[in-house]
Amino acid sequence: MKIGYIVLILLLSGCAPTIRQGAPMITQAEIPASLLQSNAIRRTDEHRIPDKWWHRFHDAELDDLVTLALHNNPNLQQAEDRVHAAQTALAESESLSLPHVDSQASVLRLKSSKLGNHDIYNGKTASVSNINPLTINYHLDVWHRDNEIIAASQDAVQTQLNQAQQSALLLSASVIKTYCALTIAKKMIVIQQDVVRTAYDEWILRQKAYASGIQTRTPQLLQQANLLQDQDVLAGLHKNADALQFALMALLGKTAKLDDTIATAPLQIPAHFALPSRIDFDLLAQRPDIQAALWNIKQWKHLEKAAQLRFYPNININALTGFNIIGLHQMLGSNAFQYAAGPAIDLPLFEGGALEAEFERNEANYDWAVHNYNDTLLNAVRQVADALSALQYTQQQLEDSQHTLNMRHDALQIAQTAYTTGIDGKLPYLESQIEMDHTKLHDLKLQLIWLNNITDAATALGGGFGGAQS
Repeated sequence: MKIGYIVLILLLSGCAPTIRQGAPMITQAEIPASLLQSNAIRRTDEHRIPDKWWHRFHDAELDDLVTLALHNNPNLQQAEDRVHAAQTALAESESLSLPHVDSQASVLRLKSSKLGNHDIYNGKTASVSNINPLTINYHLDVWHRDNEIIAASQDAVQTQLNQAQQSALLLSASVIKTYCALTIAKKMIVIQQDVVRTAYDEWILRQKAYASGIQTRTPQLLQQANLLQDQDVLAGLHKNADALQFALMALLGKTAKLDDTIATAPLQIPAHFALPSRIDFDLLAQRPDIQAALWNIKQWKHLEKAAQLRFYPNININALTGFNIIGLHQMLGSNAFQYAAGPAIDLPLFEGGALEAEFERNEANYDWAVHNYNDTLLNAVRQVADALSALQYTQQQLEDSQHTLNMRHDALQIAQTAYTTGIDGKLPYLESQIEMDHTKLHDLKLQLIWLNNITDAATALGGGFGGAQS
């Protein structure tokens, strides 16, 4: 009889579905070799971008702001809360491997039927006491389903940790870009103020030239229009600087006020950006978002296995000790003492399709996790390629801008000499000054693009937050 029962259990267990192979994963990624040969890139022997790569700017204010944002930003705090929630869920899952001990007690006023099995209490009303101060239930994880659930919870913690790292990486990039934009905006305001002053001087000269009959009124009107346009540009730069300051305050987790000011220092803009000597799949796999996607795959693989094991018999060991009595006069007497111990087997036979639905749902979630990983990896390759291409293009633009600055400087020197020696008037000198300032403004815009491209490249390669938890 016992052998037949065991055979029945094994036969019923055979109804569990098999786990299919699932969606295929991308196992390698390539970066175009031509992008690694740019003069904007210097090779290093580092296997990844070092932690706090923005220290290359040698700006203490920026370092402090990034640190402050990593401590106070609400979005990052939410990510850390999700880590804590996953850790508590893991602690709950780990309790499955331990015995559960309870204490039970009940006192009922019971009216027994005359045809009941309570002998002398049939047809009478009495108090029924059931006190079990120690009740033990231990689940025998024969099929290792509990282990799969615990492993899935461990993977969920790692997923949340890496997602928090990714949030920190993106937050640091946002702080760096906003700070650089604010620094450049302040420099542009100073230069644009010079443009407005010079344009005003030129307008005054053209007014005098018109009044003396040397020029017609048209140059004066055109210069007045240019002056108004330059003043509008200056007002726009002030507005942009205020907006950048408010945005930076929000990233720092602070409420911006009109009188708040964030100190900026002159950035030491690197002429080149050092990258690892080899950019391959192993390096990209250190990105926290890719790590999170990999842990997510592992999590759903364990949950898929756990759903399959729900079709198997569930075996528990139960034990209790306490007192049971009808009537209260001998509640704790030796004759009322009881105990029980033994196995309990629970075998699902018909669940209305619930087990099949759970298994198929976890299969679908596993496939989603794989596709999400593939998409994340392909995006990483695209981001690195875009960043390298942008570095290469902007490097050439900066070199051309430097040549233009040199030529404008030479032209300004010539115009100044011609004016001071009386060879030429003041108007060509003022126009040369304005052209020089416009070239400086254009160069500052290119410098900001270069700084953004450096930040994008560092972020695309994991920014130093990959691997260990920061």
